[in-house]
Amino acid sequence: MEKMLVGCFLLVFGQIVLLLPAEARERPPSRSISRGRPARTHPQTALLESSCENKRADLVFIIDSSRSVNTHDYAKVKEFIVDILQFLDIGPDVTRVGLLQYGSTVKNEFSLKTFKRKSEVERAVKRMRHLSTGTMTGLAIQYALNIAFSEAEGARPLRENVLRVIMIVTDGRPQDSVAEVAAKARDTGILIFAIGVGQVDLNTLKAIGSEPHEDHVFLVANFSQMESLTSVFQNKLCSKSWSLDTFPAFIPQVHSLKRLPDLPELPSLVQVEGNGGANPASHPVRFPLLPSHRLLLPILSWHMANTSLGNKLSLRNPLQQFS
Repeated sequence: MEKMLVGCFLLVFGQIVLLLPAEARERPPSRSISRGRPARTHPQTALLESSCENKRADLVFIIDSSRSVNTHDYAKVKEFIVDILQFLDIGPDVTRVGLLQYGSTVKNEFSLKTFKRKSEVERAVKRMRHLSTGTMTGLAIQYALNIAFSEAEGARPLRENVLRVIMIVTDGRPQDSVAEVAAKARDTGILIFAIGVGQVDLNTLKAIGSEPHEDHVFLVANFSQMESLTSVFQNKLCSKSWSLDTFPAFIPQVHSLKRLPDLPELPSLVQVEGNGGANPASHPVRFPLLPSHRLLLPILSWHMANTSLGNKLSLRNPLQQFS
């Protein structure tokens, strides 16, 4: 009798379970729900979690808008720029952004002083129109050097030590010379990232980009692969402090260092003249030329030749062979 009652109970319980809705019978384990800000739907979600907060830089994009870039690829370039913008801290006191595009001529889409908010920069990038002409890469770099990075166009004065960066994207061989003008730009302290797409001559990219080339020159097979570089630039621009130590290329190159083999022939004394501040009289001061000083002389020579010193310092004799 007891076995019959147990059997009836199991039969009735089984029927009840079968009558329950499927979702009640197969409810998945509960998951914790974050009550923070809504999840982003941007494809570069991981990158957006850590922006270049408080990083000060003047960044100018230079975009190849030649006829060799088709409509689809041109759209990919704009998407790439928008992705880069996501992790930048854009504002007048942090990162300022300008953009040039070039074909046979250079078009200044917006300068470093044009926009103060990231949303404004994004809208301007999305509104850009394809030039579809030649490939005057050197002309574009020259424009950036002479105009885009001028204080009149929003670049901060060199004395503020704000990093100046060019990010250039190209897909073909330039129709003009780039090596000399790119070298001039780098010598003024501009850091250049060169991105080549497709059948671009690697030596040309190296002539444009800063050294070491493995950190500043990039080559991808097609425009769709540019997205893979977004995390690379986020790491380079956000993970470290932007300073002279981080980017040695920001220190002007001292061409006289190529004469270092002649240094042992320098005299043993150096004479420095100055007006002693308020005293207009000139008082020569002599000090021994130690081995450590010999390495600093070419740098001091460059600094004195390219800056205006209040004391009007001058070095006699030993630096003449470096001029």
